[in-house]
Amino acid sequence: MHKLDHIVFGARSLEEGTNFIEKKLGIKLSEVGYHDFMGTHNRVVKVDKDVYLEVIAIDPSSKSPNENRWFNLDNPILQKKLEYSPQMIGYVIETKDKEMLKHFCTPIEASRGNYKWNFAMPSLESNFFNKELIENGIIPSLINWKSNKPVYEMKNNQLSLNKIEIEILDNQMQYKKIMDTIGIIEKLTFTIKKDVVGENNNAQPIIKALIKDKNINKNILI
Repeated sequence: MHKLDHIVFGARSLEEGTNFIEKKLGIKLSEVGYHDFMGTHNRVVKVDKDVYLEVIAIDPSSKSPNENRWFNLDNPILQKKLEYSPQMIGYVIETKDKEMLKHFCTPIEASRGNYKWNFAMPSLESNFFNKELIENGIIPSLINWKSNKPVYEMKNNQLSLNKIEIEILDNQMQYKKIMDTIGIIEKLTFTIKKDVVGENNNAQPIIKALIKDKNINKNILI
């Protein structure tokens, strides 16, 4: 089983994404973190014992990177979606499956403060993955921590991640077959909806997270 490291929410601006998640989950996010090498900034919050949620956006004060930003943030189609609302745009897993690495971009060495990690994004050049799945955040990114994991230094709270839910139509089962080749991913589930002819012609796979607030015994789907 591949270990889930964190889930990722994108927004047009970090302020907008922060306000969205704090309102949904009723909890304050961390101070701002900066990824100068990627031209992004983020805030995080723990959502399970060893899983955290990241809100990320393009940092307008930073220089544009030499390569594509992570989580497809440079994609104008994604930015158009984010005009409507912040949303889940991906998730990151830890894996020791070296065979899987050949379907991902060359890992980059990254650091922020005392944290160091290697990070690999799914490759759009690979024939193994469907482009639509990558662009909708369905294919995970890979991480290998070279330092202590930040989640263990985050404050405990009332949140508990129940699952990541990928929703597809019953005529999109080829997507599930692609995901099955990756292997079992912690907390990842599929929901299959019946396609109604003429209603879902342009339906895209959807990814969401179900998080429980243990203080009020309520599940929050975001």
